[in-house]
Amino acid sequence: MSQAERLTRLGEILVELSRSPIPTHFFQTLGDEAGSVVPFDYLAVCLQDEDKRGYMVHTLAVPSDGGIGERLFEAHEGVAGRVIRVGRPALVADLGAEDDGVPDFEGALVAAGMSAALVVPVRRGFEILGALFFAGRPPVVYGEEDVQIATLLAAGLSASLETSMAYQALADERSTLAAVLASTADAVIMVNQAGVVLLANAAVRPMLGLSPDLVTGRPLLEVVDYVPLRQLFAAARPGLSELPLPDGGVAQAALVAVVTPFGEPVGLAAILRDISLLKNLEQMKNDFVNAVSHDLKSPITVIAGLADLMMRAGPGDARLQTRLQDIRDTAQHMSDLVTDLLDLGKIEAGLDADYEPEDVVGLINEALRLVTPHAETRNVTLQSELPAEAIVSVARTRIRQAFANLLDNAVKYTPAGGRAGVSAVFSAGADGRATLTIRIADTGIGIPARDLPHVFDKFYRVQSDATRGTAGTGLGLAITKSIVEAHGGRIRVESTEGAGTTFVVELPLARGSGEQRG
Repeated sequence: MSQAERLTRLGEILVELSRSPIPTHFFQTLGDEAGSVVPFDYLAVCLQDEDKRGYMVHTLAVPSDGGIGERLFEAHEGVAGRVIRVGRPALVADLGAEDDGVPDFEGALVAAGMSAALVVPVRRGFEILGALFFAGRPPVVYGEEDVQIATLLAAGLSASLETSMAYQALADERSTLAAVLASTADAVIMVNQAGVVLLANAAVRPMLGLSPDLVTGRPLLEVVDYVPLRQLFAAARPGLSELPLPDGGVAQAALVAVVTPFGEPVGLAAILRDISLLKNLEQMKNDFVNAVSHDLKSPITVIAGLADLMMRAGPGDARLQTRLQDIRDTAQHMSDLVTDLLDLGKIEAGLDADYEPEDVVGLINEALRLVTPHAETRNVTLQSELPAEAIVSVARTRIRQAFANLLDNAVKYTPAGGRAGVSAVFSAGADGRATLTIRIADTGIGIPARDLPHVFDKFYRVQSDATRGTAGTGLGLAITKSIVEAHGGRIRVESTEGAGTTFVVELPLARGSGEQRG
């Protein structure tokens, strides 16, 4: 084959090398096609490891007998090591006579009957990536024309390796980006300048009701019906805003312009973060501050006003004792409010987490004893129908406080001559677990239907002629609900205005507590 024909064939091989960035493709191409321009019986690519401590031999054409060691050859070993170190091609007439030859590389080739070798460096700019190693049996002899052709093959291989590394880096980057986008709870949707969706992550499904696979690659206006999102992209004003969500929640929307590293515009990306919980917490905080401010401001105003009256009237004021008692009662209300707030904060923060198996029937009886004096004062009959024992894992003081709150409310809102009582039965909960169901019922004034959904809200108090003048902080039922739920239980209320109220508490029995005695 003439040199011109070899160069033509070489061009075809280089084109084929560039067809794919996958290493197996261009290694296979070299193994199959390089022999048409450079004769060989053995062909290998020797590539340096990442730390430049040595090189690995990747055999592309295997000799009929003998084998190359599968190990990391050190930089000073073999002809390939020398070529990689000095960066110049090596022509070898007799591999067996090489001083730097190693038994499991050059020695294996000699044992397979090979003597001639041609080794050329594989470069990337000034960096040596490795070497291309040709070896042949007699009558193969390598000359300068072979060096030129082999050097061009090595250049083509270097370009393919660089493309492969760039492709792999891009694939790794894309994989990392995809993993990040798939893992984040924020919805990300990106459109190009023509309005076509280039990217949509999995979070757009639960947040916006969109299917990423169906919207990607299609015009936004065709696949997205949700008006606030369409308006967000139509406005095209990068920055932060709040976006209503289809489920009634709120998202913080960050609209950013996407550009290439060279500043060329690509499109717009919207990152949506569901802040519904934060908005609810903010509203709860505002309600809490407003309610506390109101409930503390009123008694402070009363105390200040009474103090002013007492200073004006002097020590001879006939109403001195009455006013002092009013101040004492008002201060006690403030103290009760602060105590209830601290209790509620501890319960909701989980600071009362010391739960032990206890006989909850005994704790209900203790609550009954605490409420009995109040019932006797109001001429309300207390009744109980309880099993002998029921073991529940409880924070003893808190669960007794909950039942005392419910029983005291039953007495407080029952007119003289009425009844209030507590009963309990065993049942199976919704999860099949054994449950103690406690009912605290009264024959009192009842709760209007409009107020029933709110009775467990903080600071909520039923406003009616029947409740006017009844003291309270509006936190008792909120505290009770928090206590019950902290014990894994549930509480609900049933009431008919003018006919009485029943609070139902369900508490899971302690696991392994055995048969309850009834």
